[in-house]
Amino acid sequence: MEKKKFLIIGSGGREGAFAMRLMQDTQVYAVIAHKNPLIVDCVVQSGGKYLVGNADDPQTVLQFAKENNIDYAFVSADQPLANGVIDVLLENNFKAIGGTKDATRIEWDKAYSIQMMQKVCPEFTPFYKIVCNIEELKNAVKSFESKGLEIVVKPQGLTGGKGVKVMPEHLLTYQDCIDYALSLLKKNNGEKVLLVEKLKGIEFTIMGITDGEHLVVSPASYDYPFRYEGDSGAGTGGMGCFTNSEKKLPFMSEQDLDDCRYIMQKIIDEMKSENLFFNGVLNGGFFKTKHGIKFMEFNGRFGDPEGLNILSILEGSFSELLIHLWNKTLSEDVVSFVKKASVVKYLVAKEYPEQSDNVTSFSIDEDAITGMGIKIFFASCIKTGIHQYETLKKSRVCAFSTVSDDIDAASLLINKAIDTHVTYAKEDMLEYRHDIGSQKSLEKLKSALNQMSH
Repeated sequence: MEKKKFLIIGSGGREGAFAMRLMQDTQVYAVIAHKNPLIVDCVVQSGGKYLVGNADDPQTVLQFAKENNIDYAFVSADQPLANGVIDVLLENNFKAIGGTKDATRIEWDKAYSIQMMQKVCPEFTPFYKIVCNIEELKNAVKSFESKGLEIVVKPQGLTGGKGVKVMPEHLLTYQDCIDYALSLLKKNNGEKVLLVEKLKGIEFTIMGITDGEHLVVSPASYDYPFRYEGDSGAGTGGMGCFTNSEKKLPFMSEQDLDDCRYIMQKIIDEMKSENLFFNGVLNGGFFKTKHGIKFMEFNGRFGDPEGLNILSILEGSFSELLIHLWNKTLSEDVVSFVKKASVVKYLVAKEYPEQSDNVTSFSIDEDAITGMGIKIFFASCIKTGIHQYETLKKSRVCAFSTVSDDIDAASLLINKAIDTHVTYAKEDMLEYRHDIGSQKSLEKLKSALNQMSH
């Protein structure tokens, strides 16, 4: 039987993970911004084709899909979704999995998503204010101050995880919140700024796989957004994360899991009632607080790096799962996960999350690393020779992922692989967080949980 042609859009580590799974039983096609070594390899091995071009541009994607008679397209990157790639594919009768521009507004417009939450799940929504001008801003900050609440300032649109600032880590005083919010309002005309209470608790993510009606939740993941060990430094797109050997994380209860499932199902039902086309992944960011679960944000796609965890423990055929999403035949029977823990760590340029102007040459002994049971997902780099690579400006260079019975064991194995089998010149150090999924980090979470319950 002839293999189906599956199109993926984007050139990050996440898209490399899609390509790796899809090449097992489909022909992989891709529109990529640069020659991601893993994606190129999967495309070539599967007998597909790739285009290096503007992966965020709907017309570029459409043209490529037409030229290659694509059977299914899977779009799970923020910018292509926000730009309406799914809309254009659907209008031209392609089977496209992902949300339309209006549906994925739940990600690219933070004010819209928290208003939808307030409508369908007010009991899980934190205190917030949306402001458009200096007067509203000053009044809003006063209302937080009078309640004794610290503030998180969020730009309305997409920031790749890097535009959100928090009291007191980034903004020491209420006046600093006003100044930063004002700079955002001035930067983009017509922009709104979202002020949300700073939640005290443990942040985590659950990806809800959905066909637009039914929902199956993946194991929850714990992300490390801060740049340096011990959770210090700037916020990033994610330095790595872990999942547990069951659906809930060590600090979660069954009720927490049920609450997250309930929230995501209510949002999916609301989108359906508003005739918004959405399938793929509703990615929920939540906080476990001493008062239970609170909503933080939604993404309309697989997270990166969290998606790498989920794809590493997903059982069965990824392409068949995507076909179920298109056909609206999703159920618990067609999705299962290996009952093991998974850990992902990103290797980054030392300037990250700032763009890096320096090109770093490095080598990876891929055979030795894969021999240890670790997968490598190339992101912002290109291949220059056998085992030889060069970084690109975007700075999250490549990710390493493994599964184990135990979170700490998986973490230690990745550290050993990077320290032993990745080499670069001393002056061009690449860096990663050793503490992702470490025993010390898990103890810290346990103690945070104990403090909450007292």
